[in-house]
Amino acid sequence: METLALNEARFLGLLSELVALGPKLANSPSAGLVPEEKLAVDAVLARLAPHIEAGRVKAELSAAPGHERRPNLILSMPGEGPGRVGFVGAHFDVVPADREGEGWTRDPWKLEVAGDVLHGRGVTDCLGHVALLTDLVVAMCERGIRPRRALKVVLIANEEEAPIPEIGLDWAAASGALDDLRDGTVYWLDSAEFGPTVGTGGMAAWRLEATGVGGHSGFAQNCVNALELVNATSRALVEWFEQRFAAHPDEARWGFLSASTLKATRMVVPNDKISKIPGSAVVEGDIRLTPFYEMKDAIEGAAAFVAELDRRIEANDPPRGFPRTRTEAGERGRVKLTALGRSIEGIACKLDSPGLDALTAAIRTARPGSEPRAYSMTGSLPLVRDLSRRGFDVQITGFGRAAYYHAPNEQAELEHFRQGYRVLVELLK
Repeated sequence: METLALNEARFLGLLSELVALGPKLANSPSAGLVPEEKLAVDAVLARLAPHIEAGRVKAELSAAPGHERRPNLILSMPGEGPGRVGFVGAHFDVVPADREGEGWTRDPWKLEVAGDVLHGRGVTDCLGHVALLTDLVVAMCERGIRPRRALKVVLIANEEEAPIPEIGLDWAAASGALDDLRDGTVYWLDSAEFGPTVGTGGMAAWRLEATGVGGHSGFAQNCVNALELVNATSRALVEWFEQRFAAHPDEARWGFLSASTLKATRMVVPNDKISKIPGSAVVEGDIRLTPFYEMKDAIEGAAAFVAELDRRIEANDPPRGFPRTRTEAGERGRVKLTALGRSIEGIACKLDSPGLDALTAAIRTARPGSEPRAYSMTGSLPLVRDLSRRGFDVQITGFGRAAYYHAPNEQAELEHFRQGYRVLVELLK
């Protein structure tokens, strides 16, 4: 194990192929983008094929019935001794990229290497991690090296947006594919900056709809401006949330970079004229909740808060500072908040875990002169809280720059993947 090092040519070759597949891996069903993770799975299997045939590694596709083009890939290698370790969570799907609209300076669907910097959608989140794990397994197979404990690598589908819950890791976990990892540590490889990442946030999406009374902007007395109403309601909702889910005392202990947030992220206002007051407006956004609060309370509380605002509008008693909510003729505006899709819970990892101790030591060895810095974020990861409840020791790390997650001009440093490779080797030792 000590002699293993990243095969950069092989790593970059696979990563280049995966990035080029990006348009068919982009995951945003609401925008008509449904990924075919099988394409990326096939690219990985092509590198592993001779070793699978020789029996050095076992490969299994785990796909829900009816979703065969969207499988997980599970790789298993026997260990020299007892125990198991899992590398789980690196995923095949990516977020969409709009070169013109988002201001990309390079082609997002082409891997470009500029010195030590890798450019392209997915190099950090999370195709770089997929390519790294593949190279590690291939290297061990080529040299006949077995890890100290049995190794299971679970590369997953359907991570970026999962409106259909039975696809991806949900299916793999429900079918028992992870059960044998209960007596070891599950290292989740979908983060950045090495960390260790010791906590994540929960996530829920919401839609706020305002119905007004449209009309000529010169006759405002006959209208209720839905755009103004939805903005005022959104602002009031944020203020309620910040009081109800203020920074929690435990967030400092786990090193959360941000407290819980509720925010608007997009708006739709059908209108074809400046001189027309809009009669409808929709704001959508998300809740990011630290794991010391219950997501159910946040979702139900937000809906109840907006319902109370609507009741006050009906009673002609809107909060101070609200825009006109009723026309001169008595027609009123309405507001309603609904949850979108399913929610994801966050996790506070065990701080007294031997798995965390091993990860911290591995990072220290792989990055001499750079002391590991544990931190937590309100980014979300699927199923980690559920796995923790079921007795799994889940620890989280990842390589690349957090600033480029879901961002235009996504990039990562090749040196971080060299060091990340060494982290994985240390964990397998």
